[in-house]
Amino acid sequence: MSHKQISKGNNFLTCENYISLNDLDQIDNYLEIANKLNISVIVLDAVSIKKRKLLLESAVSEKFTFISPISIYDLFKFQEGDSEKLNKNISYFLNSDKELKFIVTTRKTICEDSVDKIKKQLSSIRNQYDIISLYSKNKNTLKWAAQDERLDYITVEILDNSEYIDQSLCSVVKQNNKRFEIVLSSLINAPDDKAISEVFRKGKKLMKIINSTKAPFIFTMKAKSPLELRSGSQMRLLGSLLDCSYNKTKNSVFEKQLEVIFNNAAKLHKSYIVKGIREG
Repeated sequence: MSHKQISKGNNFLTCENYISLNDLDQIDNYLEIANKLNISVIVLDAVSIKKRKLLLESAVSEKFTFISPISIYDLFKFQEGDSEKLNKNISYFLNSDKELKFIVTTRKTICEDSVDKIKKQLSSIRNQYDIISLYSKNKNTLKWAAQDERLDYITVEILDNSEYIDQSLCSVVKQNNKRFEIVLSSLINAPDDKAISEVFRKGKKLMKIINSTKAPFIFTMKAKSPLELRSGSQMRLLGSLLDCSYNKTKNSVFEKQLEVIFNNAAKLHKSYIVKGIREG
């Protein structure tokens, strides 16, 4: 049996979608804890694809095998379009032997309210990162972002910008197959009782709107240290504190993230020409 638990019963694989590394040398510390929590996909914020490649090539640890999204796409591209089979086979692949395998992917979080400034950034960075997310406090900007194909997530910090999420925006997100990225870290690091009460109030209101419109969402911790990582089950339990049923959030901690990563890897692949057309 591998060092990592085989994905059976309730031991579902997890993606941590938002890791902020102050020092790239910390990567081994994150992976040590990620392995214990059955986290097999980690997404590094503000680390470009080029920088990720250099990081993985220079990794001194021999305990882990690092896999890029492009490599995963090359292995499983014949299953494109069958998300259930794809998820099952990638999960099996990640746990199939004694190697500790991690998919290491990259993201850029744009923090901006101006659509013009966002467009300018997107024109230069879309191919430099596997995932692009937007954090904004402007309703009109968020609605525009939900319709732009270059953006993958709308990042929601419960205490900071959840008040700008309304039913109208949720409808646009759903229509355009976008996803809200719900950051749960405020549930574990609120400084006092007043802050935690505000987290519960705003978080419950947010999830009520999202659930009532059936808008897609994922959970993340936005871990700023290895000790802030949480397993998929732990994230779903935190979500249940916001009146988000544990039984209805299984896909929010791995499957939906994997779908975005795989689809974007297809677009960044050398064979990609335009949507639906690739070189033979």
